[in-house]
Amino acid sequence: MKFILFDSILERHLGESLQRALTSLGHEVVFTDLILHGHSMVSKQKDIDFMWEKVKEICSQKADLLVSFRPMNLLPEMLEYIRKNMKTAIWLSDDPVLYKTCYSKVVDHYDLLLHCGYADVMDFYEKNNHPKGFNFPFWTDHKSFPNVYNPLYSEYEIVFLGNMNGQVRRKRYMELAELPFTKKVFGLIDSDPFAMHGGFIREGYLNTDKVSDVLSKAKIGVSIPQFFIEYNGLDYDFPELAKLGYFQFPSRVIQYAASGLPIAAIGDKRMQEAFPEIFVANKISDLQEYIHKVTQDYNFALGESKKILNRFRSNYSSLSRALMLIDIVSNLDKLQNMSTYDRSILFMNYNADYNEGTY
Repeated sequence: MKFILFDSILERHLGESLQRALTSLGHEVVFTDLILHGHSMVSKQKDIDFMWEKVKEICSQKADLLVSFRPMNLLPEMLEYIRKNMKTAIWLSDDPVLYKTCYSKVVDHYDLLLHCGYADVMDFYEKNNHPKGFNFPFWTDHKSFPNVYNPLYSEYEIVFLGNMNGQVRRKRYMELAELPFTKKVFGLIDSDPFAMHGGFIREGYLNTDKVSDVLSKAKIGVSIPQFFIEYNGLDYDFPELAKLGYFQFPSRVIQYAASGLPIAAIGDKRMQEAFPEIFVANKISDLQEYIHKVTQDYNFALGESKKILNRFRSNYSSLSRALMLIDIVSNLDKLQNMSTYDRSILFMNYNADYNEGTY
């Protein structure tokens, strides 16, 4: 088959690693990389004209499936034009936060919806008469994020990748500060009263080795997700958003996992069901005992690292996502007839035999 990976979010390793995985399985892949940046539907005439050029250019190549990584750049009329030439899929990396401003305007014009969320999120779409989709969580590979875990050479105990600025993310800073360990935050912050900031790794979007470097200096990765209730009053907010909870697996979790870090995360049993090796609690203080054991017991830390890596290589590598994508394209009608819950955990069925030497 031939796949076109169209456009990109800032984390280019997603398209790059999926291209590598599909190619290793014998398929032809075109990855356009980032075409046009923005979070709202394309509206300026010069941008619309530019996107039409890209659409017509890509449609000159016959393919089986186009996967859109930045849905706000493709208007419905563009999608209908593409669908005359090939099947189309949309990957909803910010699902469901961009539903009101972007996703709701275009999802009905795709053949295949690839979500990032629990069954609750998928149920929400289906109750609003959108096509049945599949949970397709973040991924990467060891070309982008090698296993760098070595707690003997750590410089801090906890690492947190991600922003802690603005209405939605600011609360994370004070929550992380409660934990009595040495810690570094790499992302945007509003202020740093507890001296946790390690900097914002802007180069990491293109050069993942910059991110690997800071991960290699930590004993454990901590994740505090964005809770959708914090979007109250913002342009992204809509009546059902708060009840949909939080992001299931932010990209940081998959980067921790590929890098071999034990992981402690705020969440609930649904997260642990989909990634049993992560230590999950519903409040920050309940992470402390597990983090203490990881940071103080070398053998325990290595054991946790091994379990995390095994799960990553089975279900969260780009090879696993490639196997799933191929299956969905080949058996879409059959797989869409599965229950919403089963489609939300279907990705766990694709156990890739993946390691550093696979491709």
